[in-house]
Amino acid sequence: MFCPKCGYKIEGNLKFCPKCGQKLTESKQAEKSKNIVKKAVKGNFSKKKPHKKSSIIVIVAIVAILFVYFVVYVPTTVNAVMKKSNFTSGNGYRVSMNAVKKEIDINVDTHQMGSIESALDNDHFDTSKLAIEEQLAIAANSVDSKTIGKWTIQLRQSTYKDTDAVLWQFSGKDEIHRYQNTAACRKAHQVYLQREADQAQNDQENSDAAGVAGGIAGGVLGWMF
Repeated sequence: MFCPKCGYKIEGNLKFCPKCGQKLTESKQAEKSKNIVKKAVKGNFSKKKPHKKSSIIVIVAIVAILFVYFVVYVPTTVNAVMKKSNFTSGNGYRVSMNAVKKEIDINVDTHQMGSIESALDNDHFDTSKLAIEEQLAIAANSVDSKTIGKWTIQLRQSTYKDTDAVLWQFSGKDEIHRYQNTAACRKAHQVYLQREADQAQNDQENSDAAGVAGGIAGGVLGWMF
């Protein structure tokens, strides 16, 4: 160390500078304090290293969990639900999924759309719930209970261009779109009602005509005999 007053180099544990007589106790104390601070700072840096390492481990673990969930668990779960609900290619459905957006599209082929149309026609295109709609509701409830977040599941068709592409849609467990409530279905219902009214009128007219013809025939036979 050096004397703080004259700069003379001090060797040994002297209390006073041999050249100018400056007391050295305070300087030594300051030196000790400086060493203590250095050790403390060094200790803090050494303690931060394990913390940084643990943070990296946590981040890696989170990434691994997300990867397993989105890439493995979700596709496996959705495929199992679709199969159990009979939404398979063998039954006329093509299923596509986006795990990030939480969307499932079930596309109906032409043959299956014909079956759906027949079911609607049997119900006179009114607001009655179809079996396919119940089937979709069960699938939506199952996906909602087995995954995180609210999924959008919709059944779509591309057979008829003048009909809505989305027939039924669920957000989580809630049905938010029904074909039966669309303008296209209401129009079809009105067409059905008009057809029934026209048929009833034709039947009545035919019945009246048959009655008149019967009366005439009866009168003629009565006159002849």
